[in-house]
Amino acid sequence: MNTPKIAVVLFPGTNCELEAVRACKRVGMNAEILRWNEDADLKAYDGFILPGGFAYEDRGRSGIIASKDPVISQIIKEASKGKPLIGICNGAQMLVESGIIPGLEGKKLEMALAWNERIKNNEILGIGFYNDWIYLKSDAQAGRCAFNMFDKKTLIKCPVAHGEGRYMTQDKALLKTLIENEQTIFRYCDENGKFINEFPINPNNAIHSLAGVCNADGNIMALMPHPERTTNGDPVFASMRKYITGEFKITAPLSAKKKYKGEFREEKITKYDEKYDIEMLVELIITDNEERTIENALKDMGFIGIQLKKYSYFGIKTEGKTDKKSLIIEAIKSGELINTNKELPYIKIDGIWHEYDANQGLVESKFQDGFEMAYFVFERNNYVGKSAMSGLKEHFGIKNISEVKKGLLWVLKNEPRNINAILETHIFHNPHSSLIYSK
Repeated sequence: MNTPKIAVVLFPGTNCELEAVRACKRVGMNAEILRWNEDADLKAYDGFILPGGFAYEDRGRSGIIASKDPVISQIIKEASKGKPLIGICNGAQMLVESGIIPGLEGKKLEMALAWNERIKNNEILGIGFYNDWIYLKSDAQAGRCAFNMFDKKTLIKCPVAHGEGRYMTQDKALLKTLIENEQTIFRYCDENGKFINEFPINPNNAIHSLAGVCNADGNIMALMPHPERTTNGDPVFASMRKYITGEFKITAPLSAKKKYKGEFREEKITKYDEKYDIEMLVELIITDNEERTIENALKDMGFIGIQLKKYSYFGIKTEGKTDKKSLIIEAIKSGELINTNKELPYIKIDGIWHEYDANQGLVESKFQDGFEMAYFVFERNNYVGKSAMSGLKEHFGIKNISEVKKGLLWVLKNEPRNINAILETHIFHNPHSSLIYSK
């Protein structure tokens, strides 16, 4: 066979394409950078790499906008013929958000790559972006997928660099099935190959220390660490070459051929009825790029007339005798919740909306929240809200706060008749990592 030809797909914000090209060349494959909007013949490629970076600046959530791009569907179509496809870091997020990983129920979302949690001795040390060198090893027989044609004892030391890399699912039966199917291809381990499910060995608190998951057929894999950034990761790409050239065939267990019926079924969207002493909606004074990007993505999906408005939402519960107006003024001044140089808050106390003025404090507002079609989205763990509350109490001495809830409010206009179809795209939320309610 001729030298394998690999397409490394470049999205706006991708920044690891050159490393991926070099990794391919090191193991004897040709690689070309293919821009997401090129009119290219994908049939001409023997395999595909979705490299790391920040496609569309991770607007919405990491990987979601790129996962809706037509080129992803075209690449998945080619992969359905058996061609290898690996998504690394941001590329892994695209594959999970597309539903092709783990892909047991078609393209239904079965997992999420959620915000990192750094947990040791049952204590949360931090959340969000983390980068360091970690160890990986394969958790499956050699050749179970197109990217692990090497002994289980092989250790790969390579970097991680991500904010949303924690594999999680609300389907309690899914992990058991993935283990039985040997789809848990790569797991985080220590330098001796031992799996330890806590930080720093597991850098993000992923279930089962998962670092890489493949589809049932074994030719598609989502991998969070970066093997392309070091020669230590070359076995992954050498396996890809050997698979393409026919030096081995994927050895999938019989269980992978069984039809899977997941236990998790997304709940019906209900009205948000949580009560807070103080509520605050925040809009950007400058252009909201996330708002515009998601609106444009929906238009590209056929929702031509859609108009979106996004607000950040804070719900604050107080305790004891509290001057709620003074409390929120101090919270705003702290900068812990908003940046008044570029954000405008609307504050609701005792049913009355206010705006914030640096000189006058709170002044009554004509703001109305009687939106015809609007949806709250909250991360299941509310870590951002918990972090904000901790900062307000510990660093700024603002007491009498018992809870801060942080979320987003998406207001939809002009396409209410298509609302179910819009929600089914899951562009606003992944049910495994977040919750959605109607306003």
